[in-house]
Amino acid sequence: MFKKLSELLEAGKIDKDAAEELDSEIAIALKEKNDEAAKWRVKYNDLNKNFESVSQAKEDLEGKLANFDEAIQKAKDEGKSELVKELEAQKSQMQELQNNLSAIQEQNKALKIETALSSGLSKYDVLDAELVATYVKSFVTLEDDSVKYQDGQNTLSLEDGLKKFFESKPHLLKPQGSSGSGSSSGAGDSGENLSVEDMYKI
Repeated sequence: MFKKLSELLEAGKIDKDAAEELDSEIAIALKEKNDEAAKWRVKYNDLNKNFESVSQAKEDLEGKLANFDEAIQKAKDEGKSELVKELEAQKSQMQELQNNLSAIQEQNKALKIETALSSGLSKYDVLDAELVATYVKSFVTLEDDSVKYQDGQNTLSLEDGLKKFFESKPHLLKPQGSSGSGSSSGAGDSGENLSVEDMYKI
């Protein structure tokens, strides 16, 4: 039996039957919420292996948290202070899960962008792929689970965006053809030591 109920019973403020009934009612309510919270903890662990379901799970969890708010308010209205404490503790745990889902969502977004960008740049003979990727990333967004290239007010596919980018900055690509002729491609014949200044060169 909850400590508060025991105190009320000992103080003679409620009789034994009422205390047992309240104890049973609170225990049932808590079990339902504990089971629900446990279910979400298991689901969270599964989501670490299944990023595709993160967004939907986060949306569902937000709905569950709203239900917790209603349950807490109802318990407050009914003066069930012990139940309120337990529900608020469960809500806190679910809010932590929500924060973790948000973190996974951001990791998922970053992973998708990194993977798509790495794949896209692999089709070009870039002088310094890592530096170029860092720069180009500022133009890349994730929309509807698809990586896009933002060219001013225009949204292009990543493939078209990279094509346009290198057309405007050919000096970021390694020179084609035979070397040793003394030709210059702006970033140096060696294809090394690309600087930030080279990145912005037109």
